[in-house]
Amino acid sequence: MSEITRRYFKQMKIKSNLFAHWTLVVTLIFPFCVATAETSKLSESTWVFSGDGYSVSAANKGRVTNIGYIETKQSGVIVNTGISHNHAEQIMRQISEISNKNKLDAIIVQGTQKFALGAFSLKKLGVKTYAHPRAIAQIAQRCRYCIQHLSETLGEVEMEHTKVDEPQDIALLNLSPDGPLRDILVIDHGDTKSKGAIMIYHKPSEVLFSGDVVFSGVIPNIKDSNFAQWKKSLSLLSDLPISVIIPGVGPKLTKSAISDSLDYLDALDVTTKDLYRNNQDLLSATKKATLTQFSDWQLYNEHHPNNVMYRYLQIEEEDLTIK
Repeated sequence: MSEITRRYFKQMKIKSNLFAHWTLVVTLIFPFCVATAETSKLSESTWVFSGDGYSVSAANKGRVTNIGYIETKQSGVIVNTGISHNHAEQIMRQISEISNKNKLDAIIVQGTQKFALGAFSLKKLGVKTYAHPRAIAQIAQRCRYCIQHLSETLGEVEMEHTKVDEPQDIALLNLSPDGPLRDILVIDHGDTKSKGAIMIYHKPSEVLFSGDVVFSGVIPNIKDSNFAQWKKSLSLLSDLPISVIIPGVGPKLTKSAISDSLDYLDALDVTTKDLYRNNQDLLSATKKATLTQFSDWQLYNEHHPNNVMYRYLQIEEEDLTIK
């Protein structure tokens, strides 16, 4: 133990709440072991801790996800839990710098590694985590293998102590009109970007934490999507008053991003359907379905050809089902 830490323990009057304990352990004893993401205040009671980049890599330690924080009079709500134990520690340290709430809940908006793998570590610190049942099933099915893969990509040290957690059903979180979380709306439009994908909307500030459902400037991966329901969800969002959108990755967006999302999905749909109806085989379709108007978006080369393949197979399945 360093002399600085000894002096701190001597001078510090230990409080019994979660954040004092956590700040003591992480901020002072291990001040440099957890990187800090940019913190942006969106309103008097909402913040975002910005992710780094769009794709998981050793350089960004996998911390691409934008993490939201909503403070209520009695508690705080974390939107997404990060990709690892270390990412969860980073989140908690940053929350401790802006809030002193003793009671915390966390909501996972999609059942994928970048949103969910910090849940176990948050639970150890007394944070209750919630997700949609279908997202919970996806986490249980896939995330154990995610950790193995991420250990190879990010390194075993970075993924140390990361474990798969089973969040509670989001229906158990008290969001009643007269409850302490009455300002928070969970938007469930059914399976959209992925199974059990939900969005979090803060009514007073009109901030939408959209996960990967809303996007602009970056091409999503549509593999697990319900394409028609996704487009329907975006259309429904158009009626919602929105001041800012926090997507799963990338910079904050304006409401116009909803139209951008629909534009890409519509263009992908039309182009792929035309190729399918013209009897283009799958390989030819992936090569010919270029969308130059989106070619400058992030991850275009990585995701768009695969999206054509996924959409082609979806169209084929729909066609065969009708026949």
